[in-house]
Amino acid sequence: MKKFIITSIVHLSFIFLMAFVPQTKQEKKPVDTGKGKTAQVSYKKDIVPLMKKYCLPCHTEDMMNPSELYLDTYDGLMSGGKHGKALIAGKPDSSNLIKKINLKPPFGDPMPMKRKTAFPADTLKMLRTWIEQGAKNN
Repeated sequence: MKKFIITSIVHLSFIFLMAFVPQTKQEKKPVDTGKGKTAQVSYKKDIVPLMKKYCLPCHTEDMMNPSELYLDTYDGLMSGGKHGKALIAGKPDSSNLIKKINLKPPFGDPMPMKRKTAFPADTLKMLRTWIEQGAKNN
């Protein structure tokens, strides 16, 4: 009987901790393996949240924008807009998406609009890595 009570207390304590202790959610970032290789970046897990945060306030089909670039779907991203393809798989430096994130893009305003600081370096690195890895719909 004592063993049952002790086991029950331990289990209930564990359940209490799991239910009431706040869990921290960390943003997934590319992991450098130290051998010059970077972990695979996922469009669905890594890129879509970035697009939602930085791009989708303006670049959705519901929000007509002058560039005609709609980033709310993978197909829209790959189709590009009025200024051509948004990205060239395997070539981040040639991709308009990366060029427009710079503070002085070759055309138009830097994206996202109305930003006062540089685009976060870790976010830019993840986006560049995904493009380098072929910009797959994974």
